[in-house]
Amino acid sequence: MNLAVDIGNTHVKMGLFVKKELKDVFLKDTDIDHILDAYKIKNAIISKTGSNDLIAYKLKEKKVNTILLSHDLKLPIKILYKTPETLGADRIAGSVAAHALFPENNILKIDFGTCITYDYTDSKGHYIGGAISPGLMMRIKALHNYTQNLPLVDPMQFGSVDLTGTDTTTSILSGVINGIKEEVLGIIKEYNLRFGTLKVIATGGDMGFFVTLLKSEIFASPYLVLEGLNRILNFNI
Repeated sequence: MNLAVDIGNTHVKMGLFVKKELKDVFLKDTDIDHILDAYKIKNAIISKTGSNDLIAYKLKEKKVNTILLSHDLKLPIKILYKTPETLGADRIAGSVAAHALFPENNILKIDFGTCITYDYTDSKGHYIGGAISPGLMMRIKALHNYTQNLPLVDPMQFGSVDLTGTDTTTSILSGVINGIKEEVLGIIKEYNLRFGTLKVIATGGDMGFFVTLLKSEIFASPYLVLEGLNRILNFNI
């Protein structure tokens, strides 16, 4: 059994795999004790963007064969990024999974996480690059932190967002959420113009806010990074 660990800036996700099949997902780093007690984990892989070291320590303690994802590993795609050493491990893993889903297509992967990342992989499996943009809560917090009077808004309290805000709170939500929506649609359009037909895949913790708002055909995959990590792990053991 494999364990794939995605340590992000805000959240931790762990996926249990039997060969290529995802069996279960855990969303707290403290679940690692239960996982190691309940399952026979032979191999593990960690994608680390945040600073959490608990899981790596526990895996080492149990002597689980563990790989830390980096661009130096043998990968199912070819990285053509000019500075691969600066490329986030989660971006690599998500792009590997996206290419596996649609191996003969140009792919734009959009990860709605702490940051919104755009990653383009061509139909030959060449990872070219992409873009990094502030995420949902980063934009909301910036409005609060860099002004005197704007409140800190919780988007989870609102079921929908109108184009025209009727008070300060809904104006903030309209500006941020509709701003992200139009940004994403514009970037998808530009990639289509430049590279032709492509598949668009969405993932990340804030994916649910935007997938239904976007009129483009988007394939939603909440555990894309975990799927990619497991593929990379199987590729290296």
